[in-house]
Amino acid sequence: PDFSISLGADGISRKLEIEKGVTDVAEIDGDLRNRQYHVEQLAAMNVSDVKFTPFKYQLSPSLPVKKDGPGKAIIIILAALIGGMMACGGVLLRHAMVSRKMENALAIDERLV
Repeated sequence: PDFSISLGADGISRKLEIEKGVTDVAEIDGDLRNRQYHVEQLAAMNVSDVKFTPFKYQLSPSLPVKKDGPGKAIIIILAALIGGMMACGGVLLRHAMVSRKMENALAIDERLV
């Protein structure tokens, strides 16, 4: 209960007397009265004669018909291509390093002569 200070002592005491005089709590709280009404309506329903067939929303799981994802052949071909490219890159890098050493060695020999 809200007992506002602005009512004064007489107003608060009168309000307290009124609330003490109420025997049914549902008279004070409207929400409680609504809940009582809903409970009475639910109790009045007769659900024993309702007939319905239950059904499922979800199917039972099963294995896929066709395998998803890339095939083994595609994976093998791509792995071979990537391996070939890396091998070619390694050979080119090694050739570049050897030719650079040869050029440096020739340049040093020319300076000495």
